Amino acid sequence: MCEMLALTSNQPLDMKQTLTWARLLEELGVASYGWGMAWVDDSGLHRYRSVLGLKYDQHAWDVLGQVATHRAFIHLRRPSLMSSQSHLNAQPYCDPEGTFAFAHNGFLSRHREYRPDFSDQLKGTSDSEVGYLYWLQQLSLGQPFAKSLVATHQALKGHANFMALSAQGQLAVYAGNHENPCYSFRIGSINLSSTGLHSLDDYVFDALFPQATNIKEISYGTAIELP
Repeated sequence: MCEMLALTSNQPLDMKQTLTWARLLEELGVASYGWGMAWVDDSGLHRYRSVLGLKYDQHAWDVLGQVATHRAFIHLRRPSLMSSQSHLNAQPYCDPEGTFAFAHNGFLSRHREYRPDFSDQLKGTSDSEVGYLYWLQQLSLGQPFAKSLVATHQALKGHANFMALSAQGQLAVYAGNHENPCYSFRIGSINLSSTGLHSLDDYVFDALFPQATNIKEISYGTAIELP
């Protein structure tokens, strides 16, 4: 039941506006069980995670309001299994070197089959972390950035929207959750992608993004890179 939002712009993103959009997406999507953000700047890839919902996380508003970035994505969590609420299961995931960040909305139905393959790397209990480690494996095998997200869903099955960001600024979005459509669109000079509030009626644009243009639903089973 998670929701996700990605943004790119040639101008520095307005973090107050970005966090306001994310908070509304969290509230309407009933996803206030933790949240996180990944972004890049001149010093590399960064990540913030919290087990608090964004609307309760005053520290985030104080600290992240100062972030200057052109590329970021946000994950707003409602776990598939409520017992999995833990900082270790908070998203986005990020490798220790700060090379890649990854987040997932949905449930990967084959995660238990693949979990033993990553037993020495897993820190939490979620299906999403298995998907993240499988995705990193695909990258290490030479899969292209966006196509590796497609390969991850094809292997682990289930429902999956993914967002991923590299330290070089590649920002990819994969749509693979029939219950929660994923869209790309523009607001002024900002390119965005958002999940659809688990609603199949485009309500996300009526409620959150009425000024959106160039709205396109990302086809199921495909990945795009935001420019």
